[in-house]
Amino acid sequence: MVPQQTCQEMAAHQNSQPRQGRHKSEKQHRDRRLLRGPPQRAAAMKWVTLICVFLCTIATESRHLQKRDAEHHPRLIGSMYVTLGPDNFKHILLAMTAQNFQKCSLQQHMKLVQELSAVAEHCVDHEDEADCKKPMNTIFYDKVCTASDETHSYPWKADCCGKQDPEREKCFHDHRDTNIEPFKKPDAAAACKLQTEDPHEAFHYYIDTVAKRHPSLYPPAVLGLAKQYSVIMNDCCAEEEKEKCFDARFIDVQKTTLYLEYQQKHTCHVLKSFPPERVYYAKKLVKYAKKFPASSFDVVHKLTLESVHLSKDCCKDDVVECMTEKMEYFQHICDNQEKISPNLKACCEKSILERTPCMIALPSDDIPADLPKEMKEFVEADDVCKHYADEKDVYLAKFLFEFTRRHPELSDLSCLRVAKGYEDLLKKCCAEDHPADCYKAAPQLFEARIKETQALAKQNCDAYANIGPDVYHAEVLGRYVPKMPQVSDETLIGVTGKMTKFAGKCCALPENQRLSCADDKLDILLGEMCERESQTFINDQVHHCCIDSYSDRRPCFTKLGRDPSYKAPEIDVTHYKGGADICEGTEEEQKRKRLGLLIRVLKDNPDTPQEKRHQIIGKFNEMRVKCCKAEDHQACFDSERPDFLLQLKNLLSH
Repeated sequence: MVPQQTCQEMAAHQNSQPRQGRHKSEKQHRDRRLLRGPPQRAAAMKWVTLICVFLCTIATESRHLQKRDAEHHPRLIGSMYVTLGPDNFKHILLAMTAQNFQKCSLQQHMKLVQELSAVAEHCVDHEDEADCKKPMNTIFYDKVCTASDETHSYPWKADCCGKQDPEREKCFHDHRDTNIEPFKKPDAAAACKLQTEDPHEAFHYYIDTVAKRHPSLYPPAVLGLAKQYSVIMNDCCAEEEKEKCFDARFIDVQKTTLYLEYQQKHTCHVLKSFPPERVYYAKKLVKYAKKFPASSFDVVHKLTLESVHLSKDCCKDDVVECMTEKMEYFQHICDNQEKISPNLKACCEKSILERTPCMIALPSDDIPADLPKEMKEFVEADDVCKHYADEKDVYLAKFLFEFTRRHPELSDLSCLRVAKGYEDLLKKCCAEDHPADCYKAAPQLFEARIKETQALAKQNCDAYANIGPDVYHAEVLGRYVPKMPQVSDETLIGVTGKMTKFAGKCCALPENQRLSCADDKLDILLGEMCERESQTFINDQVHHCCIDSYSDRRPCFTKLGRDPSYKAPEIDVTHYKGGADICEGTEEEQKRKRLGLLIRVLKDNPDTPQEKRHQIIGKFNEMRVKCCKAEDHQACFDSERPDFLLQLKNLLSH
């Protein structure tokens, strides 16, 4: 099992983490942007990924949302206790506590959970008492701030407790250690012993450990993952080859954990980076159009608006508000399931916390058999420009919905790019004397955009199949280092390494699934990179790709050339000295050293043609292979280095 650390150790660790540097870099970055002038974003953001939130055209839906917001929500601690049930309530509290105090012991966390549960149980029958009328989050942090245990040893705790909500909650959230190592597979013998002797304690251990190591995860998701680990324990502990069973089963749950974490962070990144909610609305509309193609636009539109609304609240770090709104949201779906999908019945029969993963896992409904393939009302009707002028945002949203539900094989971003192209076409055509003659070319435009993206996916998959993962990784580095030479070697190797893994995973899928796989994974990866770029400026062209158009972000990065502002340093041949250490370490460590040499070549001379890059790496690899086989590695490198440096000079000087 994972050894527990004391609260004092946690306090020392978290207090040692610098927190001022980030704010300083943010200010410097803002100052640079002001000096450069406002980014050229208005035209792209007019569509960005396409839709306004219909503030002027959806009075009915807005009233519906306002009504739901005004209704009583089970946010009070007594109501939450009844809604979730005693066990789920304690489990959620355990996750929240572990996420705030990541290195305290399970026993310390459970002490606070028991105290809060007693308050909740009391408030069930005393809801009129003043303390019971406080929001659950307020009671949680009041208890945390008055707890007479080791949590007082956190140096930042007093500062946080001196604030008022919601600043107090944000302060606690900001002090979570998000760089902690993800949850790893426990020792099988110890895990099975605990599972056999005390399954409840084992379940608490998984909640506690997952929450500590994934402090940004939505607490019910933590609970769901802990249940999966508990099932694995029951199954694998009954097997003869426990370790083999664990190895196979844990990998899938770990992947699910990281995927949920990335998706949650990416949602908040999109909402923050592309305000107001146009982009996120469009993303969700595409998701629902694919999931429920037989539903009507009005129903899907309303679901999308509510999803945007709750996602905004969840990104404010109000855990209880987020949890409550999600429960309401899925209850609303279940109340209207006959209008949405017949396949929702099985999920709606589950408990309130089990509905979310069930609905996410549901396969998409079939496309209605009577749905015509052509979208004549958008490309042939004489009144297209009138609709575009009178109800632009609604009209474009309907186009996106109708196009997406007819093309479930396309990636979400491909659908958004097609819709952006359609909007650009209408802007052009509706300004002409005979617009119908112009916009009838729309189907050819759709096909061209789709084929362009599919061709790129095929090109990358063919390359991966022909040259293998190691050479492919080097090729991707060759494309990206000149685009962003300011980025550290470690980050460049990490980002391009993920791209290489994506190619291996996605290219192994059937051809009609490759594009969705690649676009989805690259979308999250580029989102992470752009989130870092918002804190630490890279260069103007990377910044432009990050902020200009969400749907075209990947094509923007693909089309980038070498950074014109980068001035390469004078070539220093000492950078290319091979040493015995390159023969040491694991194969992965040796590979990183080899890729480090390639990055050095690209940064020293970013205009080096691909052929010369290959020659330089080839010459170095010849020396490396020869000397790593020699009995005395260092003596061999010392002997071979002069000839290699001479060849290097000749290659770089011609």
